[in-house]
Amino acid sequence: MSTGPALRQLHSHRSIHEGAYTEARDLTNVVDQLFTEHREEDCLQTVELLIEHWEERIIAHADAEDEGFYQELLKKHKNKQDQIYMLMRDHELFRIIIGDLKKELEETKKVTKQMIYQFHSLLVINHIHHKSEEEQLFLDDV
Repeated sequence: MSTGPALRQLHSHRSIHEGAYTEARDLTNVVDQLFTEHREEDCLQTVELLIEHWEERIIAHADAEDEGFYQELLKKHKNKQDQIYMLMRDHELFRIIIGDLKKELEETKKVTKQMIYQFHSLLVINHIHHKSEEEQLFLDDV
């Protein structure tokens, strides 16, 4: 799969990441607030939106990177294979955690504090991932 120009250009790539991250962070904060206020139904609906956001914006972007951009880099820059595989592992962590959250939500039909901790962990992983990606893939004029 060929990669579009937005994934290969630092400024465009950063904009994609920052927009998706900001939305995920803001929705996570809303979930946290609704949970604290014991607004269970609103909290549940917002968690469903947050999961949808992770799947459609962040994981879909990760899929595009894994299938296109990273494959191009793996072929072109053998010296960056370890870094690229670690970035791909970050993406897999997104998929695993979201999958676990979806499963738990289907089983319990309620939001727990542990789920909120997992959403916050996704934000931390996402932040580290973006920083690593920029430092390892773009700053060396890849």
